[in-house]
Amino acid sequence: MTIKKPTITEVILRDGQQSLIATRMKTEDMIPILKDMDKVGYSSVEVWGGATYDCCLRYLDENPWDRLKVFKKSFKNTKLQMLLRGKNLVGYRQFDDSVIEFFIQNSIKYGINIFRIFDALNDINNIESSIKFVKKGKENAQGTICYTTSPVHNERYWIKLAKDIEDIGATSLAIKDMAGLLRPRTCYELVKKLKKNLNIPIHLHTHSTTGLSDATNFKAYEAGIDNIDTSISSFSNLYAHTATESFISMMYSEEKNPFDMKLLTKISEYFNEVRKKYKKYEGSMRGVDVNMLINQVPGGMLSILEKQLLDLNKADKLKLLIDEIPKIRKDVGYVPLVTPSSQIVGAQALMNVLDDQRYKTLNKEFIDMVNGKYGKIPGDICPKLKKKIDKASKNIDIDDDVQNLEFYKNEFKEFCSDNQLKKISKNPTDLLNFILFPKEAKDFYLHKNKSTLNDIIGLQEGFGLYVD
Repeated sequence: MTIKKPTITEVILRDGQQSLIATRMKTEDMIPILKDMDKVGYSSVEVWGGATYDCCLRYLDENPWDRLKVFKKSFKNTKLQMLLRGKNLVGYRQFDDSVIEFFIQNSIKYGINIFRIFDALNDINNIESSIKFVKKGKENAQGTICYTTSPVHNERYWIKLAKDIEDIGATSLAIKDMAGLLRPRTCYELVKKLKKNLNIPIHLHTHSTTGLSDATNFKAYEAGIDNIDTSISSFSNLYAHTATESFISMMYSEEKNPFDMKLLTKISEYFNEVRKKYKKYEGSMRGVDVNMLINQVPGGMLSILEKQLLDLNKADKLKLLIDEIPKIRKDVGYVPLVTPSSQIVGAQALMNVLDDQRYKTLNKEFIDMVNGKYGKIPGDICPKLKKKIDKASKNIDIDDDVQNLEFYKNEFKEFCSDNQLKKISKNPTDLLNFILFPKEAKDFYLHKNKSTLNDIIGLQEGFGLYVD
């Protein structure tokens, strides 16, 4: 029997560089190779979302919408894909539907074709509105299951969740294995069952952290997966993904390979040189991390916490911190560790370790998560912890910061008037920067040089981390 070959999504421009160099790659380092990437024959390239939006404003002195304009201008034959955190969009808090629709409308206008929409807790209510608005814009609304393992996450759970995602209108389904936990045989069985139960295409995204990704991707191929995410070889493996060229070579014999391997080599060699510029952002990982299968702490999350301990002169507490994270995860009903739940659990673990006492100090975000503000918790909350949370909740002022679009428009107009920024006051993408990351956006517009990227790409102003 001939197995259908899956199409390939290239992730170097988003998750490949996010996983390996902390999302620090500048747009100017992407531009020279984009037209070559457009010739490869990828089904899509993941170019935006995740931590890229945040990092453009926070670290790179770039407007993320200018980056998207570059991609739209360069990719004439390849669909553009982004990662969207459901109601959180590309931020860390939930937004009103009016803001969600406005963001999606503009993302489509500026070039996004495929929206991979996920929720950290796999709460379907947190992705439903995004799917609706993407469908309204006639683009691909890809609903996502964030894969993890626990006593409550079994095959029946995943099949039901996937079916629910299809039922609310998703165009396609993604299995998002952000920590590399999906084992090859498990993947084969899961994909087989999903193909039997669903009528929409199924995509697989897995990471190399545990050393399983090559085998897992290949078993998904054997099971009939429709699309696989890979990263060009010079930005592959470790915290990242299976190498694009390697996976192609697994599927095709040399004489039947439809891909131009010389072109892929050119792209890989280009990014190999680019990577040298960002060496200081590389993580400490040098091989496979099998401990991930036990403690489930994603590499990106661990590297951030490790840096925080170093800054506090508490590097000796790292082992305690790693051991604490899965304990907290159990206490809070086995939440998957992906943005923003990974940051919330990680911050609470850090407090527990620094206090030398569990839950002596409770972060507001942790309290909110346990209280259901971020969505439905998959398992049961530890009764002892719930008692502490209930007591702490009484001392917290209720602050409903989910405002509608009109509220933010008025705030932005006032900010622009006070700071002589009239030229951006009516620009929808500048408004979105302000809504999503107010502090970073204010700093960007008031103090940073915005001309460099526009000069490079020849565009005019106003043209009409992270574990993801």
